[in-house]
Amino acid sequence: MASRIKRTLMAFGGLGVVAALGGSTYQWIATRRDLAGTPAPGRLVDIGGHRLHIWCSGSGMPSVILETGLGGSSADWGFVQPEVAKFTRVCSYDRAGMGYSDPGPSPRTMRRITRELTQLLDRAGVTDPVVLVGASIGGLAVRLLASEHPERVAGLVLVDSSSEDEDAEVPRIAPFVPLLSSLGIFRLLGVTFGPPPASLAPAVRRFGEVTGYRAAAYKTAVDELTHLPQSSAEVKATRRRLNIPVVVVTAGRGSDAAWLKLQRDQAALSQRGCQIIAENSGHGIALGQPEIVIRAVQSVADAVKAHDDVSVCADQSRRAGPSHNELQRTRPAQATKPRR
Repeated sequence: MASRIKRTLMAFGGLGVVAALGGSTYQWIATRRDLAGTPAPGRLVDIGGHRLHIWCSGSGMPSVILETGLGGSSADWGFVQPEVAKFTRVCSYDRAGMGYSDPGPSPRTMRRITRELTQLLDRAGVTDPVVLVGASIGGLAVRLLASEHPERVAGLVLVDSSSEDEDAEVPRIAPFVPLLSSLGIFRLLGVTFGPPPASLAPAVRRFGEVTGYRAAAYKTAVDELTHLPQSSAEVKATRRRLNIPVVVVTAGRGSDAAWLKLQRDQAALSQRGCQIIAENSGHGIALGQPEIVIRAVQSVADAVKAHDDVSVCADQSRRAGPSHNELQRTRPAQATKPRR
């Protein structure tokens, strides 16, 4: 009997090893095939030890830099970037481990992320003060950069940005994500940590599809989320009064009183700050009501060019209603997505 049990356990163990090898091979082959079939639309810039993907379009000053949320990529800005490129230069980029960028060292805190972004801008030749646009957790990164390097930042647009005073919750599955992603489980189930590929702009949808299932993308998202308390402490410790235009774009759907208070607090970062409510959008405003984000970016860019010291929301409706794209697309998932 003992011998039979031992053989049975060995058989199950062998099957487990075979399944693990099969899963990891599937993930590796599928990732290589996808990336080879759909190369990066921008360029990979070596920042010292690893490369970051940056994709620029348009011309003019100031340059606008787009920083995505947790688990996302430069493809998340597919509705916004082409329109911003009509009036100035705009660059979306992928944080280390996300999109087409190489994985970067851990921990993935906001200070490390902003240091890498600064290196990327230097090596990409973006040296003049920029307008930073940060969505969700990306808002923490652009705020930290604006506080620590005010000479490099001409304005901010915070798109339903996370707050340093927000409670950070790490899902129980987080410790298992590296293993599950390496075995291709998430790919097999069609699970991504960023926006669903179907919600992206058609022109960039394929970019989101081929990068969203990379093992590095899952691991990076968990790393950033796990170290969010440290990142929040970094942002809180460097918080300072800003003298640049700041527009806070807040989701109208799914926002409770506590969230709205945190959003107003960010608008108060600058005496030239203001808030716009995207009434018909959830957390993913750049996908649900991109026109509102575009308008906010243009107002900040115009204020920078004109050296205008007045509020950049003075000529905009404080509460923005439904847009053309919103009326054509229904994205109920965007209203309930966790605020990261």
